[in-house]
Amino acid sequence: MKGNRCLIFTIFLFFALLSTSTVHAQILTYPFVVWDGKVYEVSEVVLLDEKIGNVIGKVNTKPNDSSGDYYGNASNTFAIGTKYYEISGVSMADAIAVENERRQFIQADYVQKATEQPMSVLQKGIVNASIFAILIIILGVRYGLKRSKTREIN
Repeated sequence: MKGNRCLIFTIFLFFALLSTSTVHAQILTYPFVVWDGKVYEVSEVVLLDEKIGNVIGKVNTKPNDSSGDYYGNASNTFAIGTKYYEISGVSMADAIAVENERRQFIQADYVQKATEQPMSVLQKGIVNASIFAILIIILGVRYGLKRSKTREIN
């Protein structure tokens, strides 16, 4: 049973890593946040507290100064840890809210899908191959343990 949990966790981790995205910052000159593989331009619209829904994510990364790349949920304006929220009555495909340092909620409007960078695809490939190798090793060890127990019984 313990081996099944390990296998399920490995498969979950594999698919979670597949879903990460990268956006190239040098192209984007406006204040933005990236959430769920989508780029949102931060507007100057301040939203009322009653329009704010559930927390949907937060800023996890800042730009790499040399390459300009961002990975996952990112922002060139907001600090790591800044939360993203739903806006009541507005589709998240159109806009989300971002909490600023003054505890105000600012609207961020959808602009485009985050673009994958060649290096991130390569990095994902290496990570995915590593996870696949670990999965094979786990299954091999489990199979070997079962065979050795069978031999001991006979």
